[in-house]
Amino acid sequence: MPDAAVEQVTLYLIRHGETEVNRRNCVQGKRIDPPLNERGQQQAECVGRHFQDIKVDWIVTSAAQRAIETGTAVSTHHPGVPLASFPALNELEFGDLEGRHVTTGYNDLVVKWDTDHCADLAAPGAGSESPTACAQRAMPCIQDIVEAAAAKGLQHVCIVAHSRLIQIVLAAMLDGSLRTMGKYKQKKAAINTIKVSAVGGAAGQWGVSAAALKVNSVEHMPNDVLSRVSSAGAMANRKDELVCFEVDSSGVLVLRYLSAPPH
Repeated sequence: MPDAAVEQVTLYLIRHGETEVNRRNCVQGKRIDPPLNERGQQQAECVGRHFQDIKVDWIVTSAAQRAIETGTAVSTHHPGVPLASFPALNELEFGDLEGRHVTTGYNDLVVKWDTDHCADLAAPGAGSESPTACAQRAMPCIQDIVEAAAAKGLQHVCIVAHSRLIQIVLAAMLDGSLRTMGKYKQKKAAINTIKVSAVGGAAGQWGVSAAALKVNSVEHMPNDVLSRVSSAGAMANRKDELVCFEVDSSGVLVLRYLSAPPH
C-alpha cells in the first residue's frame, strides 16, 4: 500500500452514547449489549449533527447495538455512505465483572492497567481478556479498515466503538505502547480525530501509527446532554451497588436488585 494513500486517511474514533448500564455505573464489556438510553440517543444525535457538514466516506461500528445505534445517527446525515460492523471492535471482555458495579473490582483493575501498566493482566473469570489480548484482535481490524479505505479512496472514516477499546487503540496507534492507555479516557459519545501516518511493518508492533488532531472531544454536545456518571464518582456514592445486570437464559439483559429495590 503506497504511503501517500494511507496518509490521506483520517479516522474519527467515536465512543457510543450512554446506556442504562452506564447510568447505573455497572461494567459494560463485550458480552453486555444494551441499547442506548434516552440520554444516549440524544448524545448520538449530537454526534450525527456534528458530522452533518463534515465529509464522511465510510461508517464502521462494533457489532454491539449501542455502537450501531450511534453509527446510524451519523449515517442519517450521510445516507449514501456504506455502514459496516465488525465484531473485532467489540469492547474488552471483562469476565466476572460484566454487569457488576464498578466498585466491586473494576476500579481496582483499572489501577493495575493504567497506573501499574499491567497490560497483560486479564480481567477475572473465564473468557476474560487483557488489554493486550484486546489489542491483538482489534488492531489487525483497524489496519484492515485503513488499508481498505486507502485502496478505495475513502479518506474520512468514522469508527464507533467503546471506551476501553478506544483507549487501547489510541495508545497503540499514537504511542506504540499500551502503557499510555490511562491518558486516553473517553467520555460518552466523545470524538477522537486521528490522522494515519503508516500501516504494516513501517508502523511498528501494532500495525498502524498515527497522530492525534483531537482526543476525547465532547464540544459537539451541550452541557445538559453530557453524561453525569463516572466510575470515579461512584467511589463516593455506592447506592447503585445494589444492582447488577445479567444476561438470562434467553439472552435478554435484565436488571437484578441485590437487595430490596428503592422506593
